[in-house]
Amino acid sequence: MNNTSMMVCFAGTSGFPFGLAQVERQKLISKGLIKAGAAVLIINRYGQQPEGQRQELLHAPEFEGVPFVYASGNPYRPNSFLGRNLAKLKGMLNEFFIIRKQKKQAPQTVLLVSTLSFYNIVYYKLVASLLRIPLVIDNVEFFSAMKIPKSRLVKWDNYLYDTYVAALADKVVAISHFLADMAARKIDRKKILQIPSIVEFEKFKSTAKATEPFFLYCGHAGYFEVISFILSSYEKINDESYALYLVSNGADWEMKRLKGRINQSPKSSSIKLFSRLPMQELIDLYMTSQALLIPLRPTEQDMARFPHKIGEYCAAKKVILSTSIGEVAHFFKDGETALLSENYDEEAFAAKMKEVIEEPERATQIGLRGHELGLQHFDHKALGVKLKSFLGE
Repeated sequence: MNNTSMMVCFAGTSGFPFGLAQVERQKLISKGLIKAGAAVLIINRYGQQPEGQRQELLHAPEFEGVPFVYASGNPYRPNSFLGRNLAKLKGMLNEFFIIRKQKKQAPQTVLLVSTLSFYNIVYYKLVASLLRIPLVIDNVEFFSAMKIPKSRLVKWDNYLYDTYVAALADKVVAISHFLADMAARKIDRKKILQIPSIVEFEKFKSTAKATEPFFLYCGHAGYFEVISFILSSYEKINDESYALYLVSNGADWEMKRLKGRINQSPKSSSIKLFSRLPMQELIDLYMTSQALLIPLRPTEQDMARFPHKIGEYCAAKKVILSTSIGEVAHFFKDGETALLSENYDEEAFAAKMKEVIEEPERATQIGLRGHELGLQHFDHKALGVKLKSFLGE
């Protein structure tokens, strides 16, 4: 790398290359930037995989072409309380020196941060100020709107993050119009870029064949309200020809609750639950389904987010069934690039499911148009070029 190249230090999220949506977004943003000509280094502060279970991927210098490092020096999570906290402290200190080293090698260094904690933002602001490099924050959630059990300390941290994160940033990458509008209260609109769902479209290939026509929903068991909504909508369809497949993971109690709801369904014999699928098996299900379900609710949480699954659904070339809420309403049009119910209503959503059953060829064509839209807006290569330009301005 010559000293005129852009170096992006991507920090704030530990666990790469393993993890769910946040780590997947980190990986695909990095791959897009690398393909656009930037250099990237993902910095994990400390390890999160169980100690004593060696995983060779963690000892490689890169994953799928993306370089990464563990600042603590240990890619595993120590078993002892003292060991874990020492790893966090060592990782925090070493992060500064790793970023400083990159700055010396590439004067055009950018600190890109994706984190769930406001105190981390304060730390990275200090690092960026000391090293005189721009701090860019990738904002993906409106944390105050997340209706999950939280301690008072976490609630306070969420409030500070949602209210002041943009004020500490030189630039903001927002996943949704909602978050971009919030950031614009604190920072010039020109310093905000929206990067929605980001997907590696070229990976979506399958030779699998379906054994029956089915609707598919993929989401965490913690979204029980949404899954119940889908089940209730499916139960309102007076047709037995289409099955409903659910792909869901979660804690034991969450999965028990979900299985209980399925067992109570009058159509339980047509409902199948899958968990912990390898990525290719998940892609096989995407690409052999008749339609992919992802209803959004009329809540601040859903208006602020852009589920990663929407981009994956586009890549699968299957029709998306959702609600005309939040980012879905910004990008998709009912009957052209998706099937959207006007409201978060079981009867209305069931009616869209019936459209797929009654007009399968039309649904296929809508899915193909949704794929073309996704290539324009959600493919990592196109977004990488856009982001590199934004970071270099």
